[in-house]
Parts: sequence; structure tokens; C-alpha cells
Amino acid sequence: MSMATKMLLSREEYLQTSFENPEPDYVDGELMERPIPNFSHGRTQVLLSDAFMPCEKRKELFRAPEIRFPVALNKFRVADFGLFTRPQRDLPEDAPYMVVEIVSPDDRHEELITKLAEYEDAGIKFIFLADPPLRKLSRYQRGDLINVPALEMPEYGVNIPLSQIFE
Repeated sequence: MSMATKMLLSREEYLQTSFENPEPDYVDGELMERPIPNFSHGRTQVLLSDAFMPCEKRKELFRAPEIRFPVALNKFRVADFGLFTRPQRDLPEDAPYMVVEIVSPDDRHEELITKLAEYEDAGIKFIFLADPPLRKLSRYQRGDLINVPALEMPEYGVNIPLSQIFE
């Protein structure tokens, strides 16, 4: 991730502004640039979305790629992929039930870990980090990244193997 753009905005201004892709995060008045995704990043988003389509058809989970949501009063993050347990407005009032951050070439590890910790503090139950070049999926819990063989959410019967995420 590159350095923050020193353009201060109020929370209201941020929420009323449309941005070019990738949309920046908003942290205490500052717009925080996000890395430009590459093809494998975008492909992973598409494969995740496709994998969760049956859940959305059953109206159990609602998919949202590149979704902006609040993680604290003056902090909004944009997740690469999120799932909600109920339909949301254009700007969700709730944190997603599950998020997946997908590693981009310009991502910095410490910034990714900070973002994952903020997701956990916001009450997101399932937090994953997908690394397409390494074909690796990790679950974030209490400050740790744990490699997992599949994206699992047992209460919804979800078990998506790595081969489906990194086709």
C-alpha cells in the first residue's frame, strides 16, 4: 500500500463522495490509498463470488465485492469480498459476517494485519486472507493467521476448497 493521501475529509464528505477504483479507505479524516489489484486478485474475487452464489439464491448470505463499511466511528474500510446475513443498503450499517482480503502485489503485510485486526474489533466473525500467487488461504483470529485448507463456515454448510478459490 502506498502512503496516505493528505486530503482531509469529514466523515459526511467521505460518505457522499464517489471514488475511482480502487476506492480508498477512510481513517480519521484521511483517505488511505489501496493497492491497484491485478488479474489474479480480480479472478479470485470472481471465483469467491461464484462459490457463494448458491447461498445467495437460498437467501442465506448476501455477496458484496469491494464493499465499504464502518469499522469504527471515523474509520471505513473497503473489503475485497464480504458476506452479509441480510440485505444491506448501498452503504452497509452493519459489518459483514465474513470478509476476505485478497493479497495484491503492492500490499504491505503490516497494513493488511492492521486491517484484519480492525475487522475483528468491528465484530466480523469470519476473516480470511487469500494469497493467489501462493495459492494460500489463512483465517485471522485473535492476531494470528492460521493456514486453512478451505474456507469454512459450518453454520451455513460452507466448505470451499482452495482449488475452487484459486482455480
